[in-house]
Amino acid sequence: MAFDGFRGQSQVQPRAGRRLTTALSIAFHGALLAAGVAYSFWHIDELTPPSVRVTFLTAAPPPPPPPPPAGGGGARKRIPVKPKLTVQPKTSEIVQPRETPKEAPKETPKPDPSDGPGEKGGVKGGVIGGTIGGTIGGTIGGKTGGVVGGTIGGGGTVPVAAKFLPPNIGIGQKASGADPPFPPSLRRAGAVYHVLAKICVTPNGTVDKVSILKGADPMLDEGVLGVVKTWHYRPYMANNSPIPFCYPMNFEFRGQ
Repeated sequence: MAFDGFRGQSQVQPRAGRRLTTALSIAFHGALLAAGVAYSFWHIDELTPPSVRVTFLTAAPPPPPPPPPAGGGGARKRIPVKPKLTVQPKTSEIVQPRETPKEAPKETPKPDPSDGPGEKGGVKGGVIGGTIGGTIGGTIGGKTGGVVGGTIGGGGTVPVAAKFLPPNIGIGQKASGADPPFPPSLRRAGAVYHVLAKICVTPNGTVDKVSILKGADPMLDEGVLGVVKTWHYRPYMANNSPIPFCYPMNFEFRGQ
């Protein structure tokens, strides 16, 4: 009777209550499963890495040489010795120097009388009509042994080049003459003027030519030219003969 009463009670329970019970059961079991998974993640034991030993191995030493044979009578192995090659130095060949043939001196061709229209016995370079034995460059009709440039018949003198003398020797030959004038307009205190002139003198002692090499003022230059031309000199002797000469002269003008 009791079983039948319980059975009848279970058949009377509504469907909505059964569905709620099933949902709660599923949710409860899911929560338990999630809690177990989370607990397993939070309690992971830390693994200790294994220790690795590294051992360095070296090559084994070579075995010792075998002992010599007993008795000591064994002959030692001879090692052949290669003979050393001796290199002989090469001797340099001695080359005998060659002799350079000397050139024969050139001979001056002798004048050929038959060469050209000149006279027999004349010299090349002479003038037709000249005297045999005369000097080349002389004047036809002149005297043999005379000076080239002289006057035929004598009486002429050959011009001699003027000798250039130092200033102290040239002024030492001066016999008379006044100093160049110093214009009053140029006589300023502390003023200094220099006029460099070249003076050429004839063999008889007169001034032949005066030229200004370096001027200072036109008035001073003209004064030097005008006064120096009136100077007189003693003849300058060379080989017991008077010769012309030239020398430089520096004129200094100082203002007071």
